[in-house]
Amino acid sequence: MLRNWQARCKNNALETFKLQTHFLLLASPGAGKTIVAAHIAKALYDDDQIDYIVCFAPSKIVCQSIETTFEKVLHRKFNGRLGAVGVSRTYHSLNTIRDLVNDLSNSRVLVVFDEIHHCAGDGESPANVWGLQVLATIQNLATFTLSLTGTPWRTDTLPIPFAKYADPHGNILCDFKYDMVDAIKENVCRMPQITAIDIEQVIVKNAESVITYHNIATLLKEGGISYQSILRHPEVIKHMLERSINQLNILRENSARAGGLIVASSYLHAIQIQSILSGHFKKQSILVSCRQDDSPELIEHFRKSASEWIISIAMISEGTDIPRLQVCCNLTDVTTELYFRQILGRVLRVTQDQTNIAYMFMLAEPKLVEYAQRLNEAIPGAYNYQKSVDLLESIEESAAENPIQSTKPPTGINPDPALNLRFNERKQQKNDNDLIHAELIMAKFKSKIISSYLI
Repeated sequence: MLRNWQARCKNNALETFKLQTHFLLLASPGAGKTIVAAHIAKALYDDDQIDYIVCFAPSKIVCQSIETTFEKVLHRKFNGRLGAVGVSRTYHSLNTIRDLVNDLSNSRVLVVFDEIHHCAGDGESPANVWGLQVLATIQNLATFTLSLTGTPWRTDTLPIPFAKYADPHGNILCDFKYDMVDAIKENVCRMPQITAIDIEQVIVKNAESVITYHNIATLLKEGGISYQSILRHPEVIKHMLERSINQLNILRENSARAGGLIVASSYLHAIQIQSILSGHFKKQSILVSCRQDDSPELIEHFRKSASEWIISIAMISEGTDIPRLQVCCNLTDVTTELYFRQILGRVLRVTQDQTNIAYMFMLAEPKLVEYAQRLNEAIPGAYNYQKSVDLLESIEESAAENPIQSTKPPTGINPDPALNLRFNERKQQKNDNDLIHAELIMAKFKSKIISSYLI
């Protein structure tokens, strides 16, 4: 049975297809876009308006999820083989789509684009290969096209295929919109609660100077320290994991299958996190990445199990359906708003036996905090209305059980002895090739809880 918004969207799409051949749906991550797409496809197929359905998605994992959903709704095979009603393929396969185009050129086809922002181009701009293939072949192939997105903008600002743009600001005009605020009001998605963890006192010491900073923003701007280096610091990882583990433990007291997602920056970073999770916290985890051929099977196993933690490097983002995920520990160095929303969307799906609040823990990197504070906008800068964001601040000192020992700090500097962290970061000087070492002493952590409240 469709949710209210899905039923309205389905009816809207069928009416729109009487007037035009394309339909663009914007809906909050986790709201159920794939399900409504399958029901639209079924209605067109049952009404003898199409003969075949082709779905495109950003990854094999998402393709498998689409195949399962469409088979369930249409009661027909959706594997592209003889007798199937359709097929689900990755955008990457557009490079070799010629055989499919030849086979279907004389058929009535509905083409569904999941996360359409993965394609870009306007015929003149240097669009990526996927976008060029879409514009060159699918427009002529499809009887109808249905585009789905929860984040209809691209980091590179290239235009999205089939999207209509409003002058003069270039805002996207969607045929149907169902944003996060609507989804939360109607209990379709969980309310996000995002905790931004900052460092209250940071001492940067090198051969030339000793400087104290009081937050990550100033450290990044003036301290010559990279965000990647902060994310790699073992004690920072421990603190982030501790906060996330504590929250998941609370949730699992009432929902034994509640799960947590840790998003890492790289494969080596993920190995480091997994080692700390196991060695320091005695927690087992599953690690998935594009380096592992069995990642789709591992993700499917995690989805069906009651395991606590899964660590991902760009494998569990948009479209990956693991509804029991409720806590996200954001340790990736990707700081685009698109990626931020994608990974947040993985913990927003509502389940019957879990609470309706989703939790994300992240460092207080300035751009990430900005994204969190404007979550109530469906598209950044594209709407004229705004809803309130309530910011609650609390200072929380954190102590490591076994802090790394250090030499006595310089005279006049008295960092809290409860947490004395240090690591070396190599930094190349601008004027020559000499390498210097910067020592970081982090005295305290503090946090801001950012929650979106609706009006």
